[in-house]
Amino acid sequence: MKAIVVGAGPVGLTAALILAEGGAEVTLVEKREGLNTASRASTFHPPTIEILDRLGCAGPLLAEGVAVERIQYRTPEGVAAEFAFALLAGETRFPCRRHLEQARVTPALLARLARRPNARLRFGAEVVAVEQDGQEVRAVLAGGERLAADALIAADGAHSRLRAALGIGFPGFAYPHRVLRLMTEEDPSALLPGLAPISYLHRGGRSLSFLRMPECWRIIIRVPPDTPDSAALDDGWILARLGEVLPACSRLPRTLHRDLYAASRHLADRFHEGRVLLAGDAAHLTNTRGGMNMNAGIHDAWAIARALLSGGLAAARAAAEERRRIAAEKLLPRTDRSVTGGEGWLERVRAIAADPAAARAFLREGAMLDMVAL
Repeated sequence: MKAIVVGAGPVGLTAALILAEGGAEVTLVEKREGLNTASRASTFHPPTIEILDRLGCAGPLLAEGVAVERIQYRTPEGVAAEFAFALLAGETRFPCRRHLEQARVTPALLARLARRPNARLRFGAEVVAVEQDGQEVRAVLAGGERLAADALIAADGAHSRLRAALGIGFPGFAYPHRVLRLMTEEDPSALLPGLAPISYLHRGGRSLSFLRMPECWRIIIRVPPDTPDSAALDDGWILARLGEVLPACSRLPRTLHRDLYAASRHLADRFHEGRVLLAGDAAHLTNTRGGMNMNAGIHDAWAIARALLSGGLAAARAAAEERRRIAAEKLLPRTDRSVTGGEGWLERVRAIAADPAAARAFLREGAMLDMVAL
């Protein structure tokens, strides 16, 4: 079998490596000259760690990533609810989340793929069109070169050129709130004793998220739609928003970096067309709370690539259809619920944490254990 994978992010690299290790002739095509080093997704859930471990690429996560063994929901007065991943010990070999920039994980995938004699790496090569018939699919590169294969996995991101070329709709909308990400070397547990590596702080219908990274903390602030970018990046505005949720915060933490981005919710009308299969951001997008979208993309790659190896194109199409069902019925609704916030939400979380069976189910959903079959 010959396969082409377009896109050398974590999703495309995972798909290409699974195919190569399964014996397929794989060509990975990436328009950049190298791997993307930008700060992007950084949460790895238990089944994703399991997939990377099975591929021999979990080393950076396990050696460098922050092990998140508990999740907190707090008010300024203290912990309202806490969930320990130890509740999942019987269901996964990795009962925790790991926080590490995806750019520190993708090199391990690429290095292992590069060692496979049946894998070709084409960086600095942009796919501008796709052709296909009953016999093969052809990726047309800028300059006119054509690469032929039995199947193609499009993992070329949210602005997928291949998805557009195939006429596959990508309906959705932008969430009204943007996201401000503040990175600080200061430990916020000085103001919030016992702060967990992932914590959600609520007060008066507003919230802040705290994520522990290897070299810093990330503080996530939701920005109202009527706030100009220049205001949202201003020291005074940021300090005021921090103070609304955390009154003890009287000064801006020392900031290593800050950025502002929009989040969107989209789902492709279908995840396959002929011999082309969509995965990752090319197929679905959602808000960043809970850190699920990249993980879901890696799960897409796992399911689709393995099906292609074991059952050919028909099996891969069926796997793609199942991945779309999971995205529509689980991924998108679940990430939407995660931004509900408010005092009512906090009371519900308290009640869930007080019931061990409900707490385990809550953690299973947040850990995405029901979204991929391993």
